[in-house]
Amino acid sequence: MRVFLCTLACLVLPVDSIRAGEILIAAGEKTEWSYLDGKAAPGAGWREPGFDDSEWKRGRAPLGYGKDGLATTLQFGADPGAKPLTAYFRATFRAPDRGNKEFAKLGLLATYDDGVAIYLNGKEVARANLPSGELTPRTRASRAIRESSELAISIPAASLNYGALNTIAVEVHQSGPSSSDLHLDLKLSGLAEGEEPAADPYREGMRALRRGDAEEGARLLSQMDPKHPAYARTMAMLGWQVFAEGLGEASRGLPFVKKAYAAAPTDRQVVRAYIKTHVLSGVLFDPAALVRERNREVAAEHKFLVTRPELRDSELIPRKELEADLDYLEHVLVNCFSYLELRPVDYRGALDAIRGSLAEETSLNQFRLQLAKLISLFCDGHARLATSHAEYMPRGYAPYVAGSYKGRVYLSDGEEFLDQKHPYVKAIDGRPLAEWMEVASYIVVKESPQWRLRQSLKMLAYVNYIRAELGLPRKETIALELESEDRKSTRKMEVDINRRPKRGAEFPDGDSRRIGEVGYIRLPQMTGSARFLAELNQWMGRFRDTKGLVIDVRGNPGGSKNILLTLMPYFLKPGDPMRIIEFSAYRKPMELPRPMPDGFNMSSMSAQPVTSSHWKTDAQRKFIGEAIRKFKPTWPLPAGKFSDLYVLAFDSTMNPEAYYYDKPLIILQDSGSFSASDIFLGGFKGLPNTTLMGTASGGGNGWMDRYTLPNTELEIILCQTAKFRPTGEPYDGLGVPPDVVMEATPADRMGRSDSVLEAALRRLRQ
Repeated sequence: MRVFLCTLACLVLPVDSIRAGEILIAAGEKTEWSYLDGKAAPGAGWREPGFDDSEWKRGRAPLGYGKDGLATTLQFGADPGAKPLTAYFRATFRAPDRGNKEFAKLGLLATYDDGVAIYLNGKEVARANLPSGELTPRTRASRAIRESSELAISIPAASLNYGALNTIAVEVHQSGPSSSDLHLDLKLSGLAEGEEPAADPYREGMRALRRGDAEEGARLLSQMDPKHPAYARTMAMLGWQVFAEGLGEASRGLPFVKKAYAAAPTDRQVVRAYIKTHVLSGVLFDPAALVRERNREVAAEHKFLVTRPELRDSELIPRKELEADLDYLEHVLVNCFSYLELRPVDYRGALDAIRGSLAEETSLNQFRLQLAKLISLFCDGHARLATSHAEYMPRGYAPYVAGSYKGRVYLSDGEEFLDQKHPYVKAIDGRPLAEWMEVASYIVVKESPQWRLRQSLKMLAYVNYIRAELGLPRKETIALELESEDRKSTRKMEVDINRRPKRGAEFPDGDSRRIGEVGYIRLPQMTGSARFLAELNQWMGRFRDTKGLVIDVRGNPGGSKNILLTLMPYFLKPGDPMRIIEFSAYRKPMELPRPMPDGFNMSSMSAQPVTSSHWKTDAQRKFIGEAIRKFKPTWPLPAGKFSDLYVLAFDSTMNPEAYYYDKPLIILQDSGSFSASDIFLGGFKGLPNTTLMGTASGGGNGWMDRYTLPNTELEIILCQTAKFRPTGEPYDGLGVPPDVVMEATPADRMGRSDSVLEAALRRLRQ
């Protein structure tokens, strides 16, 4: 059984579980709470019924921050790394007269994050994830919790004031000042003698899933009331994550995702589950499309797919199962892969070559390598197997790091050349370097030339794999032929094989800082963490009086686009039109019964259709609509296979802390600037006062999805959106060219200098 994660259902939603008895405090928006956020202390007696909370804020549940589905968002101040540890809540309710009804006990259900203490008329009735003893505003929860926890208990009714007002008071504590979320929702019911809280299919079903009982969980959750606020996403989770991906029985998941779609046809999470479950079930696929005459001749460009180098040992898989996986993969490529037609690829001939190479039983690792080679045929820098090459390739690695400079490959130990007088490599084990580079590129996707070179140089580390492909014997040493800078002298030397791949020096090195009158911001990765984004705003505040600014995204592999949203407004002149960052389109595996006004992208930081609620004004929608009408992609998307175009655009108002920085800006880039870094560079390219310096970025962008092959359970990652620069060129296959070309030297790469940064600083000082 595959492992499944109930991430869709683990959302913060109003509790609605206790159905027996009389509701005294309703969950969710039916109850208004007084609350105290920020760093103010609540005052003595805040738990008591007579406490004056008229100065407190008011809001409906669920209350908190950092969660989806909240009715009231609490404030924690300007510094997300120094949030107050405790928030306080109070609510009142009137209990019935004792003569009319006397409760035997009370049913309490609360969801909270991280720790909670609950008081009824001043008396503590529940505590969870908090230390014992007196609680103060500085008390921390015992541990951090990833999702909101649930407390469901019966409590004595002795503290209840019949026929009068009662007060419930709650304090919620965080595990630390940088905790990302806080949450509270609560329900209280009065229970008569013999009455118990009714079994809640949602709560009990989720408990069953958490303990690994998928069948019982599905049985219980299928009994949920369609009016339950979690109904649509729970059905979506059951169909997709439990049945389709968890149990590998997507056809059983279809009824659930159909219920989810009927309940919430425009919810992007639900729609994604609906589409993925249909894809995984195979109902979208046309078996007749596979019934064709197989190409039994292996084309020259496909012969590398059918080699059988020695790999690590693995289990043997019958031919029939592997052929079924290849059929499934072909369907996924045709229906789901956004970049299938970006470059001409005879993928059917390639698949047939692999089919024809299968023995009655083939090792899983051999099949894994063949799939990696197949994926390399496409122009998609994100496409890959969801496993490391080291898992299946033979052990034995080069004791050097390979780099390139001015079209030549040099070898270093990370800090120095292997030979100072002969830095460049000419041959390895008696075979020309070009042959080693060709094999090293076998499992590197046909992205931009600069990305392909960068990744192939990394693959040179797998010495024994390349030897196996070249038909060379394994040895404990590697024979190198090195040559001098002027190519006039050579040297032969032997080096020992390593047990682990060698790591190079960190490049570029150093953090954000002020360099004289120039500001320097280093972005090693496009992280979206609130703390890092707050730090970026702080750095920009410190750099306000500088004469110029350098932003360094060299080697940045991508991540979140939130950095772009934080930094871009500083460089957009107030009042200027929105700046378009990218155009994109989603590859549709199927047509939906209902339109998607907010589009298919899973993030508000992704490009949006003109109909999206992301655009707040008619002027914005008009601007976006005009931009879409005028856009001319250099790669015309295949008709009928993609959504309408989406747009990612910013203006100066989208970061309230931003001011207009009108000094010169230089952005440093190289072939390691990839994915969200490509988008970052594409957004700044051509901006007034801005210069891109370095070498072309890697070239690669797109929203990815995973597809699990039914028999081997190997996961394939493919892009499902096509992304374009505002000028019309795809990001994939090209990258973003710099305005000033400057290549890092080997000394730079080995951590001894940074000639590109120095050149940028000279340019700004002049």
